[in-house]
Amino acid sequence: MSVRLEVARELRASPERVWDELVDWHGQDRWIPLTHVRVVGGRSTGLGVRVSALSGFRVGRVPVGLLDRFVVTGWTPPGAGPGELSVLHLGPYFTGEGSFKVLPDPVGARLVCTELFSVPGGAPVELLLRLALPVMRRGFAASLDDFAAIVERPA
Repeated sequence: MSVRLEVARELRASPERVWDELVDWHGQDRWIPLTHVRVVGGRSTGLGVRVSALSGFRVGRVPVGLLDRFVVTGWTPPGAGPGELSVLHLGPYFTGEGSFKVLPDPVGARLVCTELFSVPGGAPVELLLRLALPVMRRGFAASLDDFAAIVERPA
């Protein structure tokens, strides 16, 4: 089953400021609740960055919660035009693509986050996911509110 989740937010911050915060992998735990993000390779910027994000906690080396492993497949910082960060989710709980567009806006920037993902499990999981989608959307929007508070803070 494939699911599309999209949330957008206007931000009173420059596209460059929004981009810098978006790609600060270690800082994402400041705006994504209960999530710890770490880079799991030699690169920390640009194409090919590999990231492990755990929404939950660890008991020793064992992750308890939702583990999301992804690789950066698109990296276009804002400049003369919009910026775009693309990722490929590798599992284990879901796979798919994510896109984060940083668009110039009269007030600053508009961040559009789109996730297209698939989960295994057939009809029972599909039903649960469809029921959970509005809650997931609200949670994603709340994370963007926290993100806004960070990027809109005076330097």
